[in-house]
Amino acid sequence: MKATLQRIYAIIKKHSLLLRLLFFGSILIFVANQVINIAHGMSWQEVGTTISQQNTGSLIAMGALGLLAVLPTLGYDWVTVKTLEAQGKPKMSWRDFFVSAWTTNTINNLAGFGGVVGASLRANFYGKGTERKQVLAVVSKVALFMVTGLSLWSLLLAVQIYGFGWHPEFRSYWLWLLIGSLLTPGLLFFSYLRRKRLFADLFPKGVLQLVTISFCQWTCALGIFLAIGYFMGLEFAITDVYPMFLIATLIGMLTMVPGGMGTFDVMMILGMSNLGFSQNQTLVWLLYYRLFYYLVPFLSGILLFLTRSSVRLNRFFDNLPKLMLQKAAHFIVVIGVYFSGIMMVLLATVKNLSAVSSFFRFILPFSFNFLDQTLNLLVGFLLLGLARALYAKVKKAYLPTLVVLLFGILNTITRTRSPHLFFVYCGVIFLVWLARKEFYREKFVYSWGAMIFDAVLFGTLLVVYGVAGVHRGSWWNNEILGGRFILFPSEDIWFAGLIGLALSLLVLFGLQQYLSVSEKELGVSFDPYRFTAFLGKYAGTNSSHRLFLGYRLYYYQVEGEDRVVFGFQIKGNRLFILGNPIGEATLFREATLAFLKEADLYGYQLAFYKVSEEYVVTLHDLGYDFTKIGESGSLDLTQPNDFGKGESFRKVSTQGYQFTYYQHLPLDLLPALQKVSNDWLGGKAEKNFASGRFDVDYLLSAPVGVLKDQQNHVVGFITEQPIDANWVSYDLLRLQEGLPQEAAGFLVLNMLTVWQKAGFHFADLNMVPLAHVGEAPTSFFQERVMNVIYNYGNVFYDFRLNYQGKDSFADFWTGCYFAYPKEGSFYLAVMQLLLLIGRGKNKGPSLAEEVLEE
Repeated sequence: MKATLQRIYAIIKKHSLLLRLLFFGSILIFVANQVINIAHGMSWQEVGTTISQQNTGSLIAMGALGLLAVLPTLGYDWVTVKTLEAQGKPKMSWRDFFVSAWTTNTINNLAGFGGVVGASLRANFYGKGTERKQVLAVVSKVALFMVTGLSLWSLLLAVQIYGFGWHPEFRSYWLWLLIGSLLTPGLLFFSYLRRKRLFADLFPKGVLQLVTISFCQWTCALGIFLAIGYFMGLEFAITDVYPMFLIATLIGMLTMVPGGMGTFDVMMILGMSNLGFSQNQTLVWLLYYRLFYYLVPFLSGILLFLTRSSVRLNRFFDNLPKLMLQKAAHFIVVIGVYFSGIMMVLLATVKNLSAVSSFFRFILPFSFNFLDQTLNLLVGFLLLGLARALYAKVKKAYLPTLVVLLFGILNTITRTRSPHLFFVYCGVIFLVWLARKEFYREKFVYSWGAMIFDAVLFGTLLVVYGVAGVHRGSWWNNEILGGRFILFPSEDIWFAGLIGLALSLLVLFGLQQYLSVSEKELGVSFDPYRFTAFLGKYAGTNSSHRLFLGYRLYYYQVEGEDRVVFGFQIKGNRLFILGNPIGEATLFREATLAFLKEADLYGYQLAFYKVSEEYVVTLHDLGYDFTKIGESGSLDLTQPNDFGKGESFRKVSTQGYQFTYYQHLPLDLLPALQKVSNDWLGGKAEKNFASGRFDVDYLLSAPVGVLKDQQNHVVGFITEQPIDANWVSYDLLRLQEGLPQEAAGFLVLNMLTVWQKAGFHFADLNMVPLAHVGEAPTSFFQERVMNVIYNYGNVFYDFRLNYQGKDSFADFWTGCYFAYPKEGSFYLAVMQLLLLIGRGKNKGPSLAEEVLEE
């Protein structure tokens, strides 16, 4: 007997694949045949009518109950996790547990295969920190008890049918009820026999918990099915329906078809027909059951699974996928808010906009539209203002935008009561929420590019509204356009809109003020004591002394100590930094990056003027474009030079002019120097950036060389510009009218003599604008333009004479560069820089030292 059983087992094992194919094939053939027969007897029109009669409230209730009905299945995962934790698995957080459990059970609910899918997912989710073999063992044992609740219901039903004689029409299902009824007792008996080895980690507490959980699961499934019938308005007795539901579910589970698909539905349609329900009613009932108990939870599980997977994927790719999604949502929101604002203004102007084109006809239902003309224009222009702030990623614009959008959405939904609009607007709100982290800037700063765009947009809309009001009844609209555009029904409505426009401008101004104010400001005001102490520790640059004129400073600190400083001035949305940073050179890149981030936080872009070739490479690595703007000449003072033997020097000396060098300028000379400066300026304004200007504190902060005539009157001066112990330069050089042409050279040569005697190694002769810029055919376009200006622009400034004068003294030249952000406009940046500098005096070279001659 034993040998016979072994042979039978061997044959079954050998042909197991064929037997499984035959089993599933026969089931599928049966199901397909029954579906075809059922389909022939269906009235699809009646099915559609039944579905359309269901109200929205009932559908929402069904969906909520369907999600609640899935909750008991989370108990399987709770038992699994507790069992694994008892075996040494790390404790799992409640959030991770809920996500894993919900995902597993909602997917397993639809794609059953006897719990195989659920077992695989549990092994994947709960295998962290535990051997996979151990996890699979626990998960497989838990999966055995998932049908015990259905088995108990089958046993209860069998007792009612065969013990009490209820529902004799179901006696034909005795084989399925018998198999189902024996599953739980058999499994409990088997677990008892193996309680010390196989089921030692579950018996008895875990086994009882699993049976209870399974019973609750199938009770909830029955409950949601009956509740759906109730919401459909069907009249039935629970005692008539539940036996058929349990039998059909049992057959579907035992056939191991995913989710009982096909077998369950066919058995229900055939069985419910015997109970007096039409096939059309049963089909709709089953559709809702599949939708709200299987599909909706399944989609929520897939969504959670994708979210969980996307988090891991996002970490793997260093947050790039999240940033891309965030930026895409931000782009869509900005476009959407701009479009909404424009549409509202157009709708307030052209009342029959949908008749203009099919595009407007399609998009019109999704637009905000208030009954009040004033409110339409007010909200429309407010949205345009907010769109600009959203584009600039201003943090304070997020909440007002959300409030305005919700106000418009609630107004539109309450008026139209359209579910389609509701879901579209929910999508819009979701995108706004998704893009929330894009709004990080502390305040709004208007860029010139944004001003130009908004001026064109707002100007066009205002002109269109004004022209439409004035010419609403003109012949060109009535005769040429055939009255196609309905502009305003009356002048009162147009005037109400005009009031709306005035209010809009006031609101936009208030909004701009609100968004442009921040509690903190970028950088600090100039503190001479702090800056002087900093220069005492670190070497200066050829621009550092000019910062004494009151530039704002940005200090980069390490452990509370100033290590690098930038001097800057503001124009528009750009901070123009003068020269290289000052401080510890090894921290320049780190400090620049920190400055960039903080400036961006306040809505500014950085532009660097007159920086060295070495530093501009660092800026290029940080995302900057650059262009050469000239070269700076330098003189080696360690080499023998007799500055006092030149012809120009002797010519001025013989005319009785005297040079006096003051380490500290006497205060009584200040009025004379002021008179010389005013005479040199000739009523023109001082320059404000990149060069010095006459300022008492500035003059007193460094040595000054003074030129006096034969009567001992002050007729000129030159200011020293300290750099460090080895380098020195000069800044202001101003002369009265009528002095010899060589007077400027006389001043500079005397300063060079003083510096050489003082032990300085090098003198910086300052930058020659546009020198050696764009000479190669392959140079950047803007550099080629500068080269043309250098060669032929002597009407404005004698660039070549400037270079020739310094070249006779300079021992070597170094490039000077202007660096600007890649995403910014070079031409707008240059215009802002020129305005920041100011036109100043425009008669040949701006500084007399630039005409040095031998």
